[in-house]
Amino acid sequence: MKLYTNAHSRGNTLLPLLKELDIENQVEIIQVEYKDLRQPKYLALNPMGKVPFLVDGDSVISETPAIFAYLADKFIEKGFAPALNDPKRGEYLKWLFFCHGPMTEMMDFKSLNVSPELAAEKKGSLSFGTEALVYDFIKAGLSKANPYLLGEKISAADLFLAYWLVFAITFKIVPYLDEFKPFLKLIQQRDSVKDVVWFESI
Repeated sequence: MKLYTNAHSRGNTLLPLLKELDIENQVEIIQVEYKDLRQPKYLALNPMGKVPFLVDGDSVISETPAIFAYLADKFIEKGFAPALNDPKRGEYLKWLFFCHGPMTEMMDFKSLNVSPELAAEKKGSLSFGTEALVYDFIKAGLSKANPYLLGEKISAADLFLAYWLVFAITFKIVPYLDEFKPFLKLIQQRDSVKDVVWFESI
């Protein structure tokens, strides 16, 4: 398998998962700078001209949560994804898509410095609704964590949510709310995130 990414892409969120799945030696990391992504050889693989994307044989998987889900399922014996018939499967997918959907849109929206008035006016058109609703969703989920999102076992969804939260907190996009702390401290103890600088600051 080949993972096309670069040092500034969302592909970095996948690195702890590769470690947790113990497949680092099965995935070749190919660094592609943003300025080179419009080259025909890369557009042939991902016409969006973006990274990350994963090539596994004839399959090309783009979009970060799709890569998370693909790898966790491909190596499902490692225990980082519920089986297709597991009742927890829906909850697991919900968190992967929430992180890449409403949460990411909220973060991107905030980075544009849109006025509060315009944000309030357009909230019905935004997938995240309001910033407060995003936080309420996360807090509600973490209040049920025992200690992970799906219960006693960690999953790829925990890694994805934790990485996005520490990234957003580090860059002051999201406040470090008290409700986030137990979960993030728990993930911080994992060997797979020891070299992720953003986890060091929480």
